[in-house]
Amino acid sequence: MSQYASYGLPPTFKGLQFASSTEPASIVELPTLLPAPGSVILRPLYSNIVSYAKEVFCNGNPRGYNYPLPLIPGTNAICRIAAVPQDTPYLKPGMLAYASGVVRHRDNTLATPLLQGILMGYTPESEALMQGEWRNGTWAEFVKVPAEDVHVLNEEVLTKHLGYKIVDLGYISTLMVAYGGLSDVGLRPGETIIVAPATGNFGSAAIFVALAIGAGKVIAMGRNKEKLDQLLQGTGDRVKAVITTGDVKADTAALQSHGSIDVYFDISPNLDSTPSHMKAGIASLRPKGRISFMGGVRGDVQIPYLAVVFKGLTLHGTFMYTRQQADELIKLVETGMLPIRDRGGFEATGKFTLEQWEEAFEHVYDQIGPRKAAYFIPNGE
Repeated sequence: MSQYASYGLPPTFKGLQFASSTEPASIVELPTLLPAPGSVILRPLYSNIVSYAKEVFCNGNPRGYNYPLPLIPGTNAICRIAAVPQDTPYLKPGMLAYASGVVRHRDNTLATPLLQGILMGYTPESEALMQGEWRNGTWAEFVKVPAEDVHVLNEEVLTKHLGYKIVDLGYISTLMVAYGGLSDVGLRPGETIIVAPATGNFGSAAIFVALAIGAGKVIAMGRNKEKLDQLLQGTGDRVKAVITTGDVKADTAALQSHGSIDVYFDISPNLDSTPSHMKAGIASLRPKGRISFMGGVRGDVQIPYLAVVFKGLTLHGTFMYTRQQADELIKLVETGMLPIRDRGGFEATGKFTLEQWEEAFEHVYDQIGPRKAAYFIPNGE
């Protein structure tokens, strides 16, 4: 019996590979990797497609993401465990699992993580990990991931008791990012938090995660009244909207009209300068208030130095989430405290084969917004 047969794996698998960000991708056939100590082979069912995929893997990579080539992209996914090594006795083939894609260094807990299949970080150690062991991602029939990045899902509870379809569980990845920042900044039950901007994919997720944690009031900031009204439908009296005007003093007053504010959660996109909503959000905080930065602002931002000093404000930056935070978020979903459908309002807008990658990239760029996602289905449905 061959090694592949002993694990129930085929000798080869197909994946969507990019050889350059200026050339079209191709479907390649590669040797299937075998599980080794500390690694698990997964069979992706629903592999998340980020809304900005064509700005990373096409058109010359205008976002400037750092990744090795050739590359099979894809970070997080809902998967079936396909094969396990002897040092993971809990994990079993066939289990439903979430693959997080956040790869952390085993030999240096202080090193910055990488995102498997999309971003190898900006340190020599992170680059070495993605150039070697943890390179290719989930846009493939099989993927090898670190064992600690495999989070088993309670399929019985999620699909039978809570009534979710497996595709619904893909939204866990978006909720998990928001939870990482809210957990790090120490959001506590009863507190008031500002989420800005609130109408994006991660900002909207942060609203529902904050409610599940027990926030007393969530202030959703955004420029578009129609989008805010749509987002806040069915959220109840604990969520308030503030439409930004660009006038920092006026926006600060509008925020403070909702009472004492404990936390400002910022998930701003890839801007080049300090957005006015950030200035207003920080200015509106009570003494000893906290700030969470989770966004992608590329340029330096202006921080009100004296306000931070005299108010005793705390600023906490967060990139993604830890393994413990991932497990905590999953528990919120499995217990029903954090709904995905119904009040959560999640919608899977598209499912694509690997061969449909160009159509998929256009779809997510045009269609993906608050509480929406699209997926590759490398192994069909």
